[in-house]
Amino acid sequence: MNKTLGFSVKNLTLLLLLSGTLSALLLVGCTTTTTTTTTTAGNMTNDKGKKPEIDREKALQNRLQLALGYMGKGDNNRAREHLKKATEMNNRSPEVHDVWGLLYQRQGELKEAELHYKKALSYAPTFTRGRNNYGLFLLRSNRLDEAYQQFLIGSQDLGYPNRAELFYKLGFTAQKLNKAKEAEEAFTKAALLNPKMSIAYLELAEIDYNRGDYSRAQLFLNKYNTTKPNTSPRGLWLGIRLEHSLGNKDAEASQGMALRNLFPDSKENKEYQSWLKNERKKQ
Repeated sequence: MNKTLGFSVKNLTLLLLLSGTLSALLLVGCTTTTTTTTTTAGNMTNDKGKKPEIDREKALQNRLQLALGYMGKGDNNRAREHLKKATEMNNRSPEVHDVWGLLYQRQGELKEAELHYKKALSYAPTFTRGRNNYGLFLLRSNRLDEAYQQFLIGSQDLGYPNRAELFYKLGFTAQKLNKAKEAEEAFTKAALLNPKMSIAYLELAEIDYNRGDYSRAQLFLNKYNTTKPNTSPRGLWLGIRLEHSLGNKDAEASQGMALRNLFPDSKENKEYQSWLKNERKKQ
């Protein structure tokens, strides 16, 4: 992956650890925001036809926004009506087929959803938002190798505004594929592109903890805690294990109490309680 992406974990990690502390960003799933700047396939204009063409594109975008709005409200029938109108305006629009994919995926019509995602990318191979959504579709279908390739291609789009999120998804998928090196590189790049992305720091802290580099794991965990506004059970559980490995008994006990009191029903607390019993047996 180094040759493909053109960066090293060592250099990017140094930049991350030297960067300032910022607030948290919560990742979202599918990207659904439409814009009026995307060029749709199949439209040709001349000087005389520019105004009508602009109006037509604006009308199409309005239909897509309405469809997405109704989807957000759970009114799929109304969403479908607006999507049909948009399709009549331009049946080769990658954005239109992308939203059809989202609608069919929401309704559990997975074959139809994939058909439209593929159409969107066939009409516009550089349509990164559509590639992101198709990658998520594949990830949720447990088609990991295919999802990884979609995220990898999308992450190379230097102009994509949510590129950091694509790198995070690339890293997440790489972990599931046991691509440890590629996962670390992707999480590092995600955090460098968006220093507010707290979850990327947590992933890097876990990686360093598992390899026994506790000092660096602590640095990344501190960055996670300072960029995330709310405490998380996963962060506390990692903090407990890390403080235990560093011999900081008071900090370990403090975080253990927080995990037990704030997230009593979490899987992390159950793991902690089981771990605690085993540790007591050793004494």
